[in-house]
Amino acid sequence: MSTPESLFVVLQQLERSSWCVVRRRLQDGRPTFASRVARARPYEAACRAAMNAAKAESLRIGIQAIGAEMRPFDPRNDMREPRR
Repeated sequence: MSTPESLFVVLQQLERSSWCVVRRRLQDGRPTFASRVARARPYEAACRAAMNAAKAESLRIGIQAIGAEMRPFDPRNDMREPRR
């Protein structure tokens, strides 16, 4: 069973303007898929879903755009969809 410290919520880009929200866990130091929180949706809705899930479960949030490494979500800078 995973400890809460090993679980986190990730806002993940699927296509140009389509994002989903998943839970990942650290397993052997690497993030692995744990479960889906929200299906594909526009960034603003996915962002809300990620923040609500993280708050309800007291989890950290990460963000991962296509072709980029996952990084911590920064509410001050990540409320708008990243532009590439």
